[in-house]
Amino acid sequence: MDIPAFNDIFEQIKINFWLIGIPLGNSKMTIRYFVFLFCLSLMVSEEIAFFLSRFSVENFLELTQLAPCTFIGLLSILKIIFITIQRQKIYDLSQSLKHLYEDFLGDPIKRNFVSKDFLFLKYLVKCFFILNAILISVYNFSTLIFLAYHYYTKNEILFTLPYAVLLPFSTISWSTWSIVYLHSIISGFVCVLYFATVDALYYILTSHICSQFALLSEEIQSLDENTAYSLTEIIKKHQHILKLSQDLEIIFRAPNLFNVLIGSLEICALGFNLTMGDWSQIPGVILFLLSVLIQILMISVFGENLIRESMRVGQAAFFCKWYTMDRASKKNILILMLRANKPQILTAYQFSVISYESFTKIISISWSYFTILKTLYTN
Repeated sequence: MDIPAFNDIFEQIKINFWLIGIPLGNSKMTIRYFVFLFCLSLMVSEEIAFFLSRFSVENFLELTQLAPCTFIGLLSILKIIFITIQRQKIYDLSQSLKHLYEDFLGDPIKRNFVSKDFLFLKYLVKCFFILNAILISVYNFSTLIFLAYHYYTKNEILFTLPYAVLLPFSTISWSTWSIVYLHSIISGFVCVLYFATVDALYYILTSHICSQFALLSEEIQSLDENTAYSLTEIIKKHQHILKLSQDLEIIFRAPNLFNVLIGSLEICALGFNLTMGDWSQIPGVILFLLSVLIQILMISVFGENLIRESMRVGQAAFFCKWYTMDRASKKNILILMLRANKPQILTAYQFSVISYESFTKIISISWSYFTILKTLYTN
């Protein structure tokens, strides 16, 4: 199967940004953006109000069961706000990567070198969106199934909602329940649309920059005295890719920070429920916990890939036939090696580098929170 076109990979992101209300390449935001953001913010506020109204030692276990859901809503809001701020930089970065992508499409060797990576990325993004759409649909509409089952078995209507919220009015009538339920499922879909779009955008942009570093490394490693004349262009291209990776860091440093902080709290709360909650809740808690762990792991994997591929440029320069080149070329190779010796990184607002090491740190921090929480609860 041939390498996909840039738009084939990026098309779903453009569609999602349009749905959210911040079309890429257009500085104006639509009314839809503010309506969706208000809808989700109102739902999170209602969940926080419920959380605070039930805050007590007796309800501690129940509150930790509700906390991860509220955390995800809050995380989605924070991530989309900071992505909105950076929307012009996202568009500029995507256009630069598109030009670089189209430049190597005419070279069969380069196409074959990265084709598997981009095919994997295309299907990863597609499966990621489909999976999240299925999960939120099951979660939102399972309430209707539960309501119908309860009515069938006990012949009474139980006006339950997908999310625990505190409202200034009762929801034990069809009219009020229908309004709140519609608001709940819309908020759920908006929440998933927000965080799935931001995460998929992170995967795509990071993968493209990693591939450009990989192609540059292959080009450098094949250099000899006959191709040393291309060193000037290679250095300029390296500097351009370095600039793009720095733009990527600016775009995602705030979302990465929220992923690390809120992700640690989610893992802590879910781990606490897994050990202290009822057996009937274990399947749901495990599914929720796995989704959080996979999300943080995926972010760490792409961050680690950027570090590795940017470092490979210097290694490729060392392994090329620099010893057969003239003095000026050797000097340029040395400068390239020194610059590439500093890896390109993605950070959680410079508090932590996004990598495999950061993933283990998040697990370690979550475990520390968990032990403190369990000690306080049992005592």
